[in-house]
Amino acid sequence: MAGQSDPPDEAVRRFRDAVARGETPRTQPAALVAELFDGLAGRFEKHLVGRLQYRVPDRVADIVLGRHPQRRLDLLDLGCGTGLLGLCLGRLDGDLIGVDLSARMLDQAMPLGIYGELRQGDALAELRATPAGRYDCIAACDVFIYVGDLSALVPAAFRALRPGGALIFSCEEAQAAEGDLRLRASGRYAHSRASVASLCRDAGFAGCTFEDIVLRLEADRPIAGYIATAEKR
Repeated sequence: MAGQSDPPDEAVRRFRDAVARGETPRTQPAALVAELFDGLAGRFEKHLVGRLQYRVPDRVADIVLGRHPQRRLDLLDLGCGTGLLGLCLGRLDGDLIGVDLSARMLDQAMPLGIYGELRQGDALAELRATPAGRYDCIAACDVFIYVGDLSALVPAAFRALRPGGALIFSCEEAQAAEGDLRLRASGRYAHSRASVASLCRDAGFAGCTFEDIVLRLEADRPIAGYIATAEKR
């Protein structure tokens, strides 16, 4: 990731300078994302689920359980936040591991008692530290909109999945005029379907399907997005 070797304060400064110049940095500093969600942790669910009508975890859980109706699977929840996906999934016959940059979000998820383990850390670093073929499913609900460049993360997820496994994630949809990747005024990245499909194909996934979804409301306006399911054969 760009700026990954910089000290956190310097990485944030470089990112903000690029945004001020009207550029789209390839990724967002982890320190900036952690700071954002640490500040939101106490009111996250009430604001996002209630006011903004966020339903992505419900649909991702439906897709996961449709693939594993017996609930026998090991799942990695990237950017698990307060544990919304875990709540939607319920108990699994297997490992449910949650990872998030924000310690305060994890503090909200811990009392649920659903996750076998909760770890604070970066999604890419977590995937790189994961043994090959560890999971049946890797999920990322509205996580990649804060990551940006997925060129390293998608292959890392492919390696961490077992044959027959799937990477299931949501993205804001970039319009044709925005190109493959665009950092919007909201501070969230939008990804084109074509670029995501290409990344998944190049990583070795056998196929990638897309499902339209309204991600949330923003200023009472629906934000268009999609849920992608990339399958490893």
